[in-house]
Amino acid sequence: MVSNVKKIYHIRLLTDSVCIILCFGAAQILSSRSFTNRDFFLLFFLLIGWYFSSRYTELYDEFRTVKYIDEFLVLIPNIIVQGVTLMIYLFLINDRVYARKLVFLDILLVLLLMTLQKYLFKKISLFIYEKGYKIKNILIVGTGESAVSFYKIFSESPQFGYKVAGFIDEHKPEFLNGKYSGNLASLEEILKKKSIHEVIVALPTFNKSYVEKIIHITEKEGVKTRIIPEYSQYGFKQYKLELFGGNPILTLRKNPLEEWHFRLIKRLFDIVFSLVVIIFIFSWLIPVIAILIKLDSKGPIFYLQERWGKNNQKIICFKFRSMYSESSTRKKDGGFWQTEKDDPRITKVGKFLRRTNLDELPQFFNVLLGDMSVVGPRPHAVQHNIESKEQIDNYLLRHWVKPGITGWAQVNGYRGETKDIALMKKRVEFDIWYIEHWDIWLDIKIITVTVYNMIKGEMMAY
Repeated sequence: MVSNVKKIYHIRLLTDSVCIILCFGAAQILSSRSFTNRDFFLLFFLLIGWYFSSRYTELYDEFRTVKYIDEFLVLIPNIIVQGVTLMIYLFLINDRVYARKLVFLDILLVLLLMTLQKYLFKKISLFIYEKGYKIKNILIVGTGESAVSFYKIFSESPQFGYKVAGFIDEHKPEFLNGKYSGNLASLEEILKKKSIHEVIVALPTFNKSYVEKIIHITEKEGVKTRIIPEYSQYGFKQYKLELFGGNPILTLRKNPLEEWHFRLIKRLFDIVFSLVVIIFIFSWLIPVIAILIKLDSKGPIFYLQERWGKNNQKIICFKFRSMYSESSTRKKDGGFWQTEKDDPRITKVGKFLRRTNLDELPQFFNVLLGDMSVVGPRPHAVQHNIESKEQIDNYLLRHWVKPGITGWAQVNGYRGETKDIALMKKRVEFDIWYIEHWDIWLDIKIITVTVYNMIKGEMMAY
């Protein structure tokens, strides 16, 4: 099964690589640009760029083959990477004569040819397997959630070349609709009768003796056996399986930013984005806001607050002061006083700064220093963290990554005062979802929505 999927992956990667080479050659001819020896290096970088961008965007994941539109949408960022790579190369060699025409033609040709190629690839694959060519029969042991989920994948993806011949279990569920083949005692007979190529063990609980009997029978008949552990009982949807000293280790929560290359991409993006903001916006906006704050109330322009960053490390968070300087964050009972609607501590200018998120802008200095990221779970005050981690499950998982100026929870409406435990839990759920599903395109989406919200203003910003 894995070999079939890998074979499909290599075929798709190879055909895409051929498309890149053909499109580049055609773009060269149509733009009247002569091919030189150094263009071999360009082709090499274009292919390497495609390989890494396709891995990053998961272009060749199995689920991409289920619907054509899914694969097409993920194709776009990969083509953008090709265009950017081409532009950088032409800039470095100072080739301005053919640059625009070559880049335009190459991107256009790659888009057209890739779109057509992937459509034809899907149609041809479906035609081959619908005709029964090289179809392999699979027998699934178990009728639990994982077993049924596996069955649905093969039913919806005939291009993989597998067909579920039936299920075996000690009890016959009614929902199998004729797919029940028998129990363990009849396994040997089923393997012979139905010409089974592979057996998938998908039991809800691991029973060593039961699995050993299955393996004994399948190996006697020369049939491959694959075992799918049942992890859904833990309630996790994101997993990461690794080998440590030859031993398999399962991490129950996926965190892409544990990978150094993803951290590097995010860090480079943070540095470039924060520098652009500081140079082109802070240069004129900080003096304006500073004057307004000073005219509105006495006290410093900036407000420095200790908060928790990545791995619960304390950081000093920069903000424009939006409250009266003598204001306290402590209630009379000693608890943390969150900002609330019509909060008497907030100044007139402070209300505007909070509503437009402008009070958070100095945190771009935190980003530049490496304490924060442009996008991530919002950092909370120390006392807020101490109180919240006792009330909300998984609260401190938010601190697996650097805190952000804006975040997935904020753009989904979970910002501002969070006295309601249910809303606080929801915010944490969004933060954890962001950590498990991070990619650079998600960051760009969150930044775009944040800018839009800043322009229109937010009801929960006070």
